[in-house]
Amino acid sequence: MQQHQKPLFISHGSPMMAVENSKTSRFLQQLGRQLPTPKAIVVFSAHLDVTDDVVITAGAQPQTVHDFYRFPDELYQIHYPAPGEPALAQQIANMFINAGIKVNLDPTHGWDHGVWIPLRLMYPQANIPIVQISINTRVGAAQNYRYGQLLASLKHDNILILGSGGTSHNLSEVFRQPKTLNGVDMMNQFTKWVEEKLANNDTQSLLNYLQLAPFAKFNHPTQEHFLPLIAVLGASEASVAKKIHQDVEYELLALDAYSFN
Repeated sequence: MQQHQKPLFISHGSPMMAVENSKTSRFLQQLGRQLPTPKAIVVFSAHLDVTDDVVITAGAQPQTVHDFYRFPDELYQIHYPAPGEPALAQQIANMFINAGIKVNLDPTHGWDHGVWIPLRLMYPQANIPIVQISINTRVGAAQNYRYGQLLASLKHDNILILGSGGTSHNLSEVFRQPKTLNGVDMMNQFTKWVEEKLANNDTQSLLNYLQLAPFAKFNHPTQEHFLPLIAVLGASEASVAKKIHQDVEYELLALDAYSFN
């Protein structure tokens, strides 16, 4: 009998998480030790945001991509040599194709930092195959939710479905001087709303979060860090989410994590 894997959403925060000893880095390390070992990991990352066909990584040995700038040299020396899984990539592609969604199986795309930073903390041995699937900020939350729905059956086959983004992600506000008055309260109101809607299984509100959530545009001026949560919500098959971690970085970047039963 196959192990059931609970879909997860984690907030990957700043790239500095790769080298800093923080509350969230320790959480991710402990999480990897607590979870049943998956046979593969399927990741929706904020940093693979495409405009056209769904992109699915299909290489056997993808490279580590250092897709960030002006960080310490030590970050650029880190490599996470986890293998890809071309057969699983093709299986996932067929799921999308059968639903009428065009896909691009990309044998050259590497692991962006939304993939390798959290997974390096969770699974430092880099021995679990990964397939990454793009999000699309241009088609709306409902379509990204549909992406997750198409993959829901994988979790019953010992495959971990992981969303990697951020519960709030207003980087420009982090560096703005002077900061917006009540910005921290605006972040807290938004993340509390998200937690309540997830706990109450209120999918429709979450799919309309841009219109319904307090200060949605302040917390997500662009949507790429929130849509991995929406995709994982789709894969959850309407199960209730449980918050398993809470942290805040730079006063405004909420690093919540959720597990879906």
